[in-house]
Amino acid sequence: MNPEESEAQHPRQNGSNQSERLGDVRNLVGLLLAGFTGAVNLIGLRNAELTTILRNQGILVGLASVLLLGALICSIASIFAEGHRLHLLISGSVTSFLLAITALAIYAVRIPKTANWARGWILGCAVFLAALAVVGIVAWVIRRPGTPQVSLQFTLLIAAAILFSSAVTTVVRIEARNQAVTSLPQLEASTSLKGGIGEVSARASATKLRDNEYVLLVVQGLPTETLQEKIDKLEDSDHPCEGTDLCRVLADVDVYPDSFGNITRDFKFPFLLDNYTHLSVGAYICEAKLVKSQCQIGEKYSTVDLAVEASSE
Repeated sequence: MNPEESEAQHPRQNGSNQSERLGDVRNLVGLLLAGFTGAVNLIGLRNAELTTILRNQGILVGLASVLLLGALICSIASIFAEGHRLHLLISGSVTSFLLAITALAIYAVRIPKTANWARGWILGCAVFLAALAVVGIVAWVIRRPGTPQVSLQFTLLIAAAILFSSAVTTVVRIEARNQAVTSLPQLEASTSLKGGIGEVSARASATKLRDNEYVLLVVQGLPTETLQEKIDKLEDSDHPCEGTDLCRVLADVDVYPDSFGNITRDFKFPFLLDNYTHLSVGAYICEAKLVKSQCQIGEKYSTVDLAVEASSE
């Protein structure tokens, strides 16, 4: 073979290899992004829910983005790492460290009502894996073995797989956390008066409730004979039934969700106009294991206050 012809072919071969590698990068990035998008669609995220998550869980969304970016970088680097090798201790330390990051990401995205012992185990696993990574690196520094045993490309692909699965898991947990935090009951209420009889009309709805949750609807009334001096002692006299024992419970209704965790309930309740000057309608998300008096202490509730005298004018 003529050396001149051989040298003339090298630029073309190098250009061809670079084009192939760029094509591999494009395909791999597209595959990872398609997989991530498919995972997001699988949990049913919609555009409105995405804006809610970004508004309420911005830091956690940033964590998931960093994990996904790390997976993309590792996968792209693996294409250009062909032929390079690492020692088994370094490869194992990197894998252990990334698994520790995955455990920490799971620990960081706390879902309400999660058992403390489960979070403790996750944190313990993260610390143990991080300690293994440190021990592996220290052992490699002390021993300084000379012969690499593991492909760098294989290590980067394992790292990309771990980071990608961690990003998907984080997004799923963020959605579960967002549902648990923001799934407040929606409540509409009004009164209609006919002579001396009034009627409260209310509509309550809630979505994505847990299996052991239900909605408690409560109608309370402030008796007409309540002393004004007691009402004046309240910091907010517009809500005399909230956090006090001045009001009487006129009715309470338990509404349990369907198989999708959703409820919608309309109800009406009559009352004597002369007996009450103020009404309060509340919808509280309760747990089945709690008594009704404890439901009103929780954070997930909605109330509507109705001034009977103002409505009668």
